[in-house]
Amino acid sequence: MVKARAAAQAQPPIVEELHFRSDNAFLCLLLNRRTKQIRVIDFRAGALPAKRLFIQSVAQREGVEKVIILVEKDEVSSWTRVGFVREGTVPGFYKRSDGHLVGCVIGDKTASIEVTDAVQKAVDRTINAAKKKAKDYPESLKGVGAKTVTQSAAETARDAVWKKGDHTLGSFDAFGRDAARLYVEATPKKGKPAYLSAEFQDCFGHSLIEILKAPKDEKEVLPVVAGLRALNEDLKAREIVSAFSFAPFDNVELSTAFVAAGYRKTGLLARGALCNGERTDAILWTRKLADPSGGADMDDDMDE
Repeated sequence: MVKARAAAQAQPPIVEELHFRSDNAFLCLLLNRRTKQIRVIDFRAGALPAKRLFIQSVAQREGVEKVIILVEKDEVSSWTRVGFVREGTVPGFYKRSDGHLVGCVIGDKTASIEVTDAVQKAVDRTINAAKKKAKDYPESLKGVGAKTVTQSAAETARDAVWKKGDHTLGSFDAFGRDAARLYVEATPKKGKPAYLSAEFQDCFGHSLIEILKAPKDEKEVLPVVAGLRALNEDLKAREIVSAFSFAPFDNVELSTAFVAAGYRKTGLLARGALCNGERTDAILWTRKLADPSGGADMDDDMDE
């Protein structure tokens, strides 16, 4: 018993905040050891070479391959000068302004890996196929129901899926600081339920959408569509302005679900998704849920 308790205490947390502070720099790294990814939250502009060195040293120590940061438009150029790449935009990330996503694939070289032309073409094919299939999911879905569930129920399902290695995608781990979460279980009459989660921050008005499992075939798309739509309505009721998610670039079933739920592609990330233990390039899917000035759904069908 004592040895087991000591071993548990020796295990580092799955998500950990690491801070870097100097006279003119202050940032936080949200390190996720499950997904091998770091999200940077920068509290003070400037001193980027020193920040880059700190980020790279932590990433290499922890075996992290992907680092991302969401910033205002005027900060993008500063980060690209130290090896990050502009990879997408989240409309309404800061309620009345967009969040610009810059990312870096950590390796031996200073310059980050970028998405290839071949992947760009594959994404076009994926989205075109998804738009055709999405027409099979009308506004009113039959044979499926969605309901909110507890954190305990969702994390129990998460742990079982990740232990089995069954098309794992969402981790349900913290993406931001001091954020709230809600969980949805969507169950078809025939088949297994899909679990989804939204992490949201009222102060900014944005939400990260996660799908626990990537659907393996068309029959598994239905509950994911139902779950995404249920999250959309719940987040709208909470006056959350925008939603965003990351999904493998070549998964037609996932893309179909996002298109059917009103999302659009607004970015493409090199090594931006971890699916079934393998890191792959990812589509940034976003939806503008509301106009912060008081309007309703503001999204459209245009890709970036």
